[in-house]
Amino acid sequence: MQDFPVLTLPALLSRSVEKYADLPAVAFVDETPLTYAEFDKRRMAIVAMLEKMDIKPGDRIALLSANMPNWGITYFSIVSMGAIVVPILPDFSSGEIENVLLHSEAKAIFISTSLKAKIEGLKPDTLQHRILIDDFSLLETTGKKIQFKEDAQPAKEYKVTEDDLAAIIYTSGTTGKSKGVMLTHKNISSNAVASRSIQEIVPGDRFLSVLPLSHTYE
Repeated sequence: MQDFPVLTLPALLSRSVEKYADLPAVAFVDETPLTYAEFDKRRMAIVAMLEKMDIKPGDRIALLSANMPNWGITYFSIVSMGAIVVPILPDFSSGEIENVLLHSEAKAIFISTSLKAKIEGLKPDTLQHRILIDDFSLLETTGKKIQFKEDAQPAKEYKVTEDDLAAIIYTSGTTGKSKGVMLTHKNISSNAVASRSIQEIVPGDRFLSVLPLSHTYE
């Protein structure tokens, strides 16, 4: 762990952006990838959008989406500002999704086009914003209309610590209602760093993501 003195998700990302800015970071198969610099620029633009929605550190933001580059960008945007990401398994039923939204007290949800029908008609008390993750357009809000702008920059600087809560992962619920597992930045970051002992990773390597990104290990 000596190469990684700070085990937070934004610190790990910043390290990669600094070292590999012009290298590919994420992509759909057979499509032009986003570089680390482009990934980070979009991350900051989403943070700026969330600020305008009055999202603050400690707020819960749900993420229900098919696998895509914007999934990872959104995840890092949420945790970078001290908010807590709540990834939801895409095969959850509408009732299971509602239970997660209610239990986590999610203030906003990012959802992909392919899954948005699952939340139609759901009205959890705390949910104020519904954002289409495909293009970051606002589907529904209780506040003023906000537009995503690619060049936007956050108004504030955020500092998260290793012990800050980063994510609440809900189990598949095979023995009853799904339960929320709270994971800190250090929990997730240390696992990511430790994975290097299993498989050496060098610049240029590619990883194919098969499982839903909402799975903890994915």
